[in-house]
Amino acid sequence: KVWTQMAHGIYRSLDEVYAGEFEGLTYEEIKTLAPEEAKLRKVDKLGYRYPRGESYYDVIARLDLPLSQLESYREPTMIIGHQAVHRMVYAFLTGVKREHCTEIAIPLHTVIKLEFDGTGAMKETRYFLGPRRLDEDDGQSQF
Repeated sequence: KVWTQMAHGIYRSLDEVYAGEFEGLTYEEIKTLAPEEAKLRKVDKLGYRYPRGESYYDVIARLDLPLSQLESYREPTMIIGHQAVHRMVYAFLTGVKREHCTEIAIPLHTVIKLEFDGTGAMKETRYFLGPRRLDEDDGQSQF
């Protein structure tokens, strides 16, 4: 039997918030096409449901089973997903109240390592993988 170090799994419950009628559009495009919807989302990002789409509450509901399974794992686990889902998973693992989960900064291209020692203490380490951020000086501006 072949030993697999990291078993690969695909979980559709980890997909990004489904934007319904606005799927595939940027927030700027939504503001232009449907300014009233953009205002509603800004007022209540957690509860706002896109027309024919999802809200953060829907994401919380579909993450229930995978997070229950995650708690039973006894080996290192890597979750590759989208920012909204990572906000929810991060909030769950770190005890952030869901009212504040939409405000959690989840940077792109970054591995967030959470280590638990069994006593309730947690250590967090972040590894930025690149590419270089656009707002960062790359040393070429002087040429």
